[in-house]
Amino acid sequence: MAFETVNWELRNSSEYLDLYELYGSENSKYFSMKINHGGSFLYYPERGYHGGIVDHVDFINITNFSLEVFQKIITSFGYDINKTFFYSLVSYAPLDVGLNNLENSKDIFEFLKKVKTDGFLCVQEIYLEHHHKTVSTFFPHILNLATNSYLCTQLYTLVASNPNVNVWEARINFFDRFNFWIDVHELREALEYIKFQVNLLRGNKVEM
Repeated sequence: MAFETVNWELRNSSEYLDLYELYGSENSKYFSMKINHGGSFLYYPERGYHGGIVDHVDFINITNFSLEVFQKIITSFGYDINKTFFYSLVSYAPLDVGLNNLENSKDIFEFLKKVKTDGFLCVQEIYLEHHHKTVSTFFPHILNLATNSYLCTQLYTLVASNPNVNVWEARINFFDRFNFWIDVHELREALEYIKFQVNLLRGNKVEM
């Protein structure tokens, strides 16, 4: 490893690691982050991240992880945390709707809930925005990270067993339907809509 501290390690950029082999299948202590930095977001819709580089951070101790630890990871890349904006990407979600702020201890708390929901062997994707904030904050009443991940996981579970279903089309239909306005009180409706979309894609008869 190129860099090591008590709470995390920065991976050599040319090094490939199998997390199952690295942590073990029963791991519940460490997680990894894929950090996209040095670039900029393309505008919504179909948002992308242009011109950046990617680094991986491993052996992040979930027990000791905090806003301070996260900021130390960022400063290890040479960035001023006062001129940098941080986001985590909801698992399986596109950049258009899946970015959540990582600005304070409450954000970190929600992020750690997501880590536990996704599973410790799921790499958490982080995006950095530099100098100017262009990603609007749409999330005061939006699904929290853990619930949003759960929704997407349910979508994949529903469609993965049928090879005739286009998973990406199902996901796009889901996000097109609810976009930025979904909140925790609409979880049941959202799951019902996922089932409705899956039935449509499978060619099953649906009741209107």
